[in-house]
Amino acid sequence: MSSDYNHIFNQHWTIYQKILQHDYMGHQAVFGLLEASLLANFANQKLDLLDIGCGDAQTLAAFLQTSSLQSYTGIDLSKEALQLVPKNVGTLNCAVTLMNDDFVTAIEQLTQERSGQFDVIFSGFALHHVEDKIKASLFAKIKHLLKPQGRFYLIDVYQQEGESRASYLDRYLAPTFTHWHALDEHEIELLNTHVRSSDYPSTRTKLESMASDAGFTNCECLLADPSHSNILLSMGTY
Repeated sequence: MSSDYNHIFNQHWTIYQKILQHDYMGHQAVFGLLEASLLANFANQKLDLLDIGCGDAQTLAAFLQTSSLQSYTGIDLSKEALQLVPKNVGTLNCAVTLMNDDFVTAIEQLTQERSGQFDVIFSGFALHHVEDKIKASLFAKIKHLLKPQGRFYLIDVYQQEGESRASYLDRYLAPTFTHWHALDEHEIELLNTHVRSSDYPSTRTKLESMASDAGFTNCECLLADPSHSNILLSMGTY
C-alpha cells in the first residue's frame, strides 16, 4: 500500500485534474444529478455519510459544504489524497473519520463495528476496481451499514450487455487518443495502463441484480450514459 500507491496518486493527480477541467469523463452531468437527488431526499437532515473511495473529496465538496452533516467518514487507499480532504470540504462542523485503507478491508471493519450507521453511503468510480464476486459481497455489507431510510448511491463506469471486458476497454479508451487533447502522450500511456490493469466494470443488469440480491428493494437508475460509460444508481428499501 502506502509509498507505491501514493506515488501512483501523485503521477495521476495532474492527469485527473485535466480530465475534470475538460469534463472528458462526463463528471459534470453525473455529479449534478447526484447532488440534485441528495438535496431532494435529504435536505435539512443531519446526515451520517460514508464516502467510499473518497480521494480528496472534491467531487462531493459542494454538497458537503452546504449540508447539515452529523458525521463524515471517508475511505481511501491514498494517504496523500486524504490529507487534501480538509482543504476541499472546509469546516464541516461535524465528526470526521478518515480511513486510510483499501475499501474492501475498511467496509468489512465498518460492518463489524457500525451496523445501521449511515444515512447516505456513496461510492464514486471505485467499485469497478474489483470483480463481480467481490462487488456483490460489498453490496450486501453496504446494505448492512445503512439506516432503514438510508440510500446507497453508486456512480461508476459500466459495461454494455454482451460486451467483453477487452471490447469495453478498447471502446472506453479510444477517445483518450482522439479527443483528450489536453493530455500528452506520456499521460495517455499512464492512463491507459492504469485502466487496462485495474478496471473490471459490470453491466447495468448485473449491478441491479447485485442490488436486489443484497436486499435493496428499490434500485433507481438516475443516469445511464453510454457515451461516457457512466451509471448512477440510487438504492434503498423504500
